[in-house]
Amino acid sequence: MNCTINFLILLFLLTTLGCGKSQNPDSELHSFNERMNRQAYMGTARSTMYLRGYDRLPSIDGTGSFSIDKIKGDSSRLVLRMELSGQEGFSLSIPGKQNGQSWKFSADPSEVSIKDNGEINGSVTTSAKKITWKGRLFDDKLMLDVKTKYLSEEGGIPEESILDTHFELVRSGSQQAGGGQQGCTIVWESRPTFNLYSGGIDLIYVPVCH
Repeated sequence: MNCTINFLILLFLLTTLGCGKSQNPDSELHSFNERMNRQAYMGTARSTMYLRGYDRLPSIDGTGSFSIDKIKGDSSRLVLRMELSGQEGFSLSIPGKQNGQSWKFSADPSEVSIKDNGEINGSVTTSAKKITWKGRLFDDKLMLDVKTKYLSEEGGIPEESILDTHFELVRSGSQQAGGGQQGCTIVWESRPTFNLYSGGIDLIYVPVCH
């Protein structure tokens, strides 16, 4: 009888310990900021301009990068850059906060989120533009479409024009990092970046291919 009781107690303890481990005690080690810190997603990008929303211009190819910087606690700055062939391109940043493996920027009426499963959705509205984000972030790659709608005329670009940019990026060091920009040395350099929230210019460390 004593042997049976001892066996049942041991079985109960093992079951309890097993249940405790299923709660993912190392989840903090895989938070969004820790997972993304100093991770360079780099690759190709293609932009297509639709003047007044319908008059399509030839697409322009370029390179792109996606990363985060200025990590402080749960806060971090999401950075998206594109360099067009023979042109300047654009460099954008958004401040936000992580919640476990997800990330979110919210400032009414703007909101951009990256869910636990990597789904990216949202839009940022400024006085001159509405920028919509839609895509998915994986451990080894990023597929992202960014649509910029001009709410007013700017630099010769008519009101209602739309700039569609498609990013196909891979994480440095991943098995897919064989093409694109991955045959180079990646150096983190401070570059001026437009802050979509404040409207100012910030110096942010971004991955640069040398």
